[in-house]
Amino acid sequence: MLSVMDELSGCDFKDQRLTQRAMSLATSIAENPELSIHAACGSAIESKAAYRFFQNPKVTPPLILKGHIKNTVDRIKNSKQDILVVQDTTDLIYTHFPSISGLGNQRKDEGFDSAVKGIKLHNSIAISRSGVPLGLLKQSFFTHEDYKSKRGQKETNVRGINKKIPIEQKESFRWIEHFKETDQLLRSTSDRVIHVADRECDIFEFLFQVETEKSNYVVRSSSDRMIKTGSRKRDTDTIQNQLDKSPVCGIITVLKDNVSIDCEVKVVNVTLGPPQRSPEAKSIDLKPISVNIVEVKSKDKSEKKLHWRLLTNLASSTFEDAIEIVDIYKRRWSVECFHRILKSGFGVENARLKDRFRIENMASILSVVSWYIFWLYSFSRSCPDLLAKKIFDDQAIKILKISAKKLKVTIQGNFTIKKAILILARLGGFAARKSDGEPGMINIWRGWRKLNERIEFLEELTYG
Repeated sequence: MLSVMDELSGCDFKDQRLTQRAMSLATSIAENPELSIHAACGSAIESKAAYRFFQNPKVTPPLILKGHIKNTVDRIKNSKQDILVVQDTTDLIYTHFPSISGLGNQRKDEGFDSAVKGIKLHNSIAISRSGVPLGLLKQSFFTHEDYKSKRGQKETNVRGINKKIPIEQKESFRWIEHFKETDQLLRSTSDRVIHVADRECDIFEFLFQVETEKSNYVVRSSSDRMIKTGSRKRDTDTIQNQLDKSPVCGIITVLKDNVSIDCEVKVVNVTLGPPQRSPEAKSIDLKPISVNIVEVKSKDKSEKKLHWRLLTNLASSTFEDAIEIVDIYKRRWSVECFHRILKSGFGVENARLKDRFRIENMASILSVVSWYIFWLYSFSRSCPDLLAKKIFDDQAIKILKISAKKLKVTIQGNFTIKKAILILARLGGFAARKSDGEPGMINIWRGWRKLNERIEFLEELTYG
């Protein structure tokens, strides 16, 4: 049975006691996903040991994740599908705990009040083409103040300063940095890796870097870029103008906020010219690149608006190619689900720790646990007919079968993952009516907790 302990057994602290503490702490949290760290640990002694672990200078997020990342790469090697490396940033807000030191200010242009304090967390997660999260590949924590400090900037809100700063000194460089590390990590493990990101990653340097490394990408466009249409400097147009002139190649239905929207699909190939940069901001020699654009736009203007312009270097010559690219982009939602589990399911923003250093260590532990629950949920949907014993150990299967009788869940034939997850969800409050559809993440979280409570109770009865 794949377990959280397996994911953390490869922590590289050079101290086996710290590795054991990381494993036991992650297990306690995984078995009690709705409880605080203090409550999950079960005793004052254990919770005190957990807090000491978070403040230990030998413990850092990269060392915590080292074993998990190695296991992620191994899972990718064993996968026969295309691998999607999805990047995204989320905000961890701690304004309600003003005593925490080292936090950064959140910007007003991102929709925050100036008094909001927190940390930004940027993750790269590997997803199989069928949608199973295979694990984290890289994780970064940062604040706006971190980047200002690195470039020696003391003033704030200086007009035009971004045009004079090399990309390596900007916050947006994290997208390129994550690409470089993850692409290098996977170059020898998988034949086809596709890097997927949302609008914030629409950076020419990112697209140029991926193209230079002969890798693949699908990135949603954030703005209507200028394109080159000829050899002369004045031969320019915009992406949207080119799309407006192009014929519709097909209609697809996209589900957005539980509403089905019929959308027109268009495909064009354009040449993006490098953006203008001041001399001091030029760190690499940028050249024009060829980009395929897949547009998905609401057919009926009276319906809820949907408009995606997807930039890619994957083949896009046919309608079937365009559908494939749209499906790849839709898998980007996986990283949003992962962040929701981390924040809402395991309450990473509810931690009352002393400083940012401890919060980052705790968030890394919780990230592995969050991935595990997400993996269990996704794997059950992608491989419903796989035998449950491939995931659960004998004791867990025994408890699930006993619980099934009380919950009046019929078990006939092979005991599959789908049946096991249904019992878990029923333990968590899922009614399983015909109109309820598939069980959701929250019910599985709650059921997971109850399953582990029953396993602990059985162990107490058996071993005293």
